[in-house]
Order: sequence, then C-alpha cells, then structure tokens
Amino acid sequence: MYRVYYLDVAAIVVLFALLTSLFFRRMNRGRDNQAFIKYVVILLVLSIADILRSAPLNFLRPLSSSILFREIACSFYNFLNVASYTIYIHMVGRMTGTFRRIIRTPFYAICYALPLVTQIVLIIVNFSQHILFYYTRVGEVDVQYNRGEYLWTVIAIGYYYAFFAFIHVTHCFIHKNLDKIKYAAMMVVFPINIIAFNIQMDHPEILVQMFGLAITALILSFYVISPEENVDIETGARSYTAFRRGVRNIFEAKDDAFVMFGKLEDIASIRATLGYEMYITLLKQISDNFYDMLKEYKAEDVNLYYLKNGLFAYVVRGKYNLEAIEKTAEAMIPKLRDLFVVDGIRLKLNFAICGVVIPNEINSDKQLVKLSETYDSAVPLNKYVRYSEMAPEKDFVVKNNLDRIIADAIKNQKFEMYYQPIYSTKDEKFVSAEALIRLKDEQLGFISPALFIPAAEKSGSILQIGEFVIKDVCRFIKEGDLANTGIKFVEVNLSVVQCMQSNMADKIKDILGEYNIDPDRINFEITETASDYLADAVLRTMRDITTNGNGFSLDDYGSGYSNLSRVMSFPYRIIKLDKSLVDGLVDNRSYDIMRQTISLLKSLGAEIVVEGVEDEEKAMWFSDMGCEYIQGYYYAKPMPEHEFMAFCKSSAVG
Repeated sequence: MYRVYYLDVAAIVVLFALLTSLFFRRMNRGRDNQAFIKYVVILLVLSIADILRSAPLNFLRPLSSSILFREIACSFYNFLNVASYTIYIHMVGRMTGTFRRIIRTPFYAICYALPLVTQIVLIIVNFSQHILFYYTRVGEVDVQYNRGEYLWTVIAIGYYYAFFAFIHVTHCFIHKNLDKIKYAAMMVVFPINIIAFNIQMDHPEILVQMFGLAITALILSFYVISPEENVDIETGARSYTAFRRGVRNIFEAKDDAFVMFGKLEDIASIRATLGYEMYITLLKQISDNFYDMLKEYKAEDVNLYYLKNGLFAYVVRGKYNLEAIEKTAEAMIPKLRDLFVVDGIRLKLNFAICGVVIPNEINSDKQLVKLSETYDSAVPLNKYVRYSEMAPEKDFVVKNNLDRIIADAIKNQKFEMYYQPIYSTKDEKFVSAEALIRLKDEQLGFISPALFIPAAEKSGSILQIGEFVIKDVCRFIKEGDLANTGIKFVEVNLSVVQCMQSNMADKIKDILGEYNIDPDRINFEITETASDYLADAVLRTMRDITTNGNGFSLDDYGSGYSNLSRVMSFPYRIIKLDKSLVDGLVDNRSYDIMRQTISLLKSLGAEIVVEGVEDEEKAMWFSDMGCEYIQGYYYAKPMPEHEFMAFCKSSAVG
C-alpha cells in the first residue's frame, strides 16, 4: 500500500525547529523546560519511527525489505505512541508541581505505570504471536503492514492515558495550578490528537497523526512554555512570574524545598559604570555560575530564577543534600566576587546570600515572596547565612511580615494617634498639632511608620488606615474640646493613594459632618513627592477638599527635588520645611540659602512651618526670619492623647 508520509516529514521539521529554538533561547534550563523538551524529543523520535515502520524507504534497501526491521520499528512506534501520553502527564505534573502527588500515592502510581507495563509486555509477546500487528511479504522486496486481533488493546491503552491526562489537566485547573490560557492550550492536545489518530486509523495510507501532535507542541510552546512570561530575557533564568507560581505549587503540594537567594549589591552604580550591555553580560555570567556551581546536586526539581534588581533565587525541590549545598554556597561567594573583568581590571562585587529551608523556616508562599521583595534589608554581605539566623532581628521580621501585621492592626484596632504640638511664633504659644499614627505589635513593639505606611500604600490598606486617622482625629477634637485649649487646627497627613480617590472630598465632608467638626479645624498635609504623582488627579482632589473649607499644607518641602512651579500650582496654605533643611544649616552659605528660600516661599503668600527644630538657637533664628510656626523636639515630642492634653494645660494654652 502506498503511504503518504510527507506529513511525518513536516512534523520532523517542525519539531526539530522547535527544539533548536528552545536551545537558542536558553530554554533548556529548569525542570519545567526539560520536561517539555523530553516531550518534544519523544514526538520527534515517534515521527521517525512512524516513517520507518511504513514508508517505502527505497534508499534503505535491503534493510527496509526486512520484516524484522519493520516489526522492530512498528513495535517502537506503538510503545512511544502510548509513552508520549505518560511523558505529557509528567510534563503537566512538573509544570504544576503535582507529579509527586501521582508517584507518591500508590493508587495513582499504579494507574499511571501499570498500563504502560502492560503495553510493553504485549509488544514483546507480539514478536512471536503477532497479536497486535504483523508484516507479510509482497513481491520480492516489499512488505505489507497488517493489524492483529488484539491491536485494540494498544488503542484502548492510548485512550486510557488520554483520559488520565485529561482528568489530570482539569484537576490542575480546578485547583488553580493552571490559568485559563495554559489550561486551554493543554486541552487542545486531546481533540487534535484524537482526530488525527482516527483519520490515520480509518485511512492508514495517510500518516497524519504526528503532524497533528507537532502542531500541539507548537501551541504548548507559545502559550504554556511562553518564554516572554516564564523566562527572563536578560539572564536566561526563569522569571519572577514563574517563581511565584513555582513556590505556590511547592506549598500547595506540601513539598520539602530549599531556596537560596543571591543578591548582587549596588546594581545602580554597577549599571551606571559598566553600561547596559556589559551589565547584562555580568548578569548572564552570574546566572551561568549559579548553574555550574550547583548543577551537581540533582534533586527531584531544580530551577534558577531571576527576580530583577540583581536578585537570583535557586530553588531545590524534593530530596536534597542540605549540607552539601550550603558548603557550595559558602565556596561560591569568593568566586562570584571576582567574576567580572573589564579592560583587564577585575571588579570586586558584593553579594548577599541567604538560604531558606521550606517548610521549617517559612511556611507560606506569601511569606517567601515577601522575603524576596525585602530581601537585602538585613542580609550581611559576602557571607552565607540561613534565614533562621536572620529571623530574630526585629527589622527583618517586620519587613517580611508587614502585610500580616497591618491586617492584624486594622482588624484589632491596634493603631493609635499621637500628637506633636506646633508653636506659633506670632502668638508665642501652641496653636496647632500634627496627628501622627503609631502601631504597636505585642511581639515586635512599635513599628515605624516609615515601614508600614509604604507597605499599606502598596497593598491598598492605606485607605482603611487613612479613614481611621481622620475619624479618630475628629473624635479627639470633639471629645477633647481642643478649642478651649487654644489648639486652632490639627494637621492630618493624606497619602497619594487617598488623593487618587475621586470621592475623597465627599468622604471627608461626611466624616466631619458625623462628628460635627468645622472644616477649618483640620488642615491636611501632602508630601512634595506625592503631589508629583499623577498631579492632575491629586490637584483635582485637593481643590474639592479646599472647596469644603479644609486647608492644605505641603509637607517635607526640600526633602527631594523642589519644583517651585509645581508648588505654585497647588492650593497650599502652609509649607512645611523638612528637617533635612534644618539639619543642613552648618555655615554662612547654608544660612544664606535658607534665608532666600524663606523669602521666596513667603512671597508666594504661604505660611511656613519649620520641622525638626531641636535647639534654641535655630528656633530663635527661624522666628527672626518670620516663620509663623515651629515644630520639633525643642518644644515637644509626639505624645499620646492624654499626655498631649496634659501638656497643653501645663503650657497654659488658652
């Protein structure tokens, strides 16, 4: 029978091109990629076997005229046809972190392996009994393929594995180990393979099955392997997205794992010194060295990730030799430090390397991801440390548990407002105060606002915190009867996230109405950097708030790049000079600059608050310069409500 085997040839070309592309794009690293490569290789060999078992192969005669040669090729084809599904299941399991669940559970392991073993036995028996297929001589040189009585068993085993794979992929999707796009791409394999297989069964002269599978391999490459999502193009290592998915799978599967973070320090200065191209070359060399130094420890699953900003993560999953890996980590530091040479000069690089044992030291993927985001805050340079050695340090613990700490504080009302009096140089008494939020954790003590405010802005919880601040200040103004203490208004900070809320002015108006507080009793502060962020939206919110009767202060003026044109465009009633400007008054030149700055700001019609004044000399100097308000430890520190009220009374305010 004449066979149309050109589609098999096309499949070989497609699969070979795909393999070549994977290697050229450095996608041969990592167990996920390697599992996919194994699948593609199986399909490639299967396509070759399909040709060897059925094509004319005149150029191979007399070998192709041998019945034994054809039977061996066909046996190999039938074995690989079923084995391709087991490799597919293995690939899906590797990518989703679920394969160990199959091989560790006796029932699933038997369901996975027994049919394949049965297939092997049937193929061996077929050489003598011809129960699956056989070849007969046609003429002097040609041979003809014939189906055996029990060929249906091979087909049944193939359909069994197809069903097994279908259930496994669907299970992974239901349990959120796969997103919709990857799930759809993996499901496409089944209808294409089944349709192509049945066409080839009904029309054995058309060898179409392998071409169909080659197309599905391309689809998997585009949508599942997806290098733009899973591979960092700068280093060839796996990406941050792949890291988050991988560690989530580790914890969901309750696997043992070891993560070694390695951070190249001072990357901004290194990039500026080397230039972008040489900087990328350096990152690639670091990536290659991580692979070379640790590849000998072949655990069940090993992957290298690049998480950006100079941070690498080497993840070992399953059984591993912790002592051996840690010894290698210690030995690799001096090699990494002397890694890069530019124009004959060897750069001395700095690395912070830390190992984490899962689940002993970290028991959730969120905690591990948080560690990666705040990694270098407490890790010493140029020495290997374990996470358990770092955990006792308060800063390290706080930075890696901020989201939990903030959520707990919101739920259990652990925030407290402190107030720092502000002195009026004109009235010579305290006439206002700044409201400052504080957070105290039972185990960790006071948490710095410099830590939890940025974290709250990032997570979005700043909106709940901000609402608490405004309500609590209103409550204090009303219950404390501040008007009778001489305190005319309280300064309250607004974050950029709050200012981005289109209904923020209405929320503030409603809260003030709830507590029956006049708008001029609260003056809102916004930082200079915050006003630079989406300035039009912030300005719109500020104008809505001032329309309600509240005033605005520009906080921390001088802490960054001060844009006077931007300052003039915002409705500021008060401008607060940052403490860094006060601390910078050390010589005549700095005093002259400050004198001109004050004169310029006053020409804009704004009142001035000087922050961070800690001695009498500077307090008197700013008073002589006509600054209306002074705030700082020279007069008073921030204090809780009851202390603030006592301070106001003892100072004879009002």
